[in-house]
Amino acid sequence: MADPEPTDIVVLVADDDALVRSVLRMALASRGLAVVESSDVEETGRAAQAQALHLAVLDVNMPGGSVLDAVAALRASHAHLPVLVLSGDMSAPAELDNADYEFARKPIELDDFLERVERLLSPTRNGSRP
Repeated sequence: MADPEPTDIVVLVADDDALVRSVLRMALASRGLAVVESSDVEETGRAAQAQALHLAVLDVNMPGGSVLDAVAALRASHAHLPVLVLSGDMSAPAELDNADYEFARKPIELDDFLERVERLLSPTRNGSRP
């Protein structure tokens, strides 16, 4: 099978676990997506300011702040950025009750992960998101 055509779509993968970042990066790259990585909340904010992002995948627990801090940093630069929050907890963190994001429990099956990514990126691929 041929490799997918690379796209200009950029996904931020923010997780303090290098192995998780690597696995998610490889899965996303297999779909032709460009990936930017960060390992803490501060780095996530810098990446959001420096890149034109189309999706963010955030671990719920990262050094340097809360997941709410990470979402706020992302949304400061990208107001309508879709966010997928990953956590080993059974449910989404209470502090995100009013945030616009999608939640998935870790460990996440790669097929489920990629399906969610495709769904979250569908407005971008169809040209309806800035």
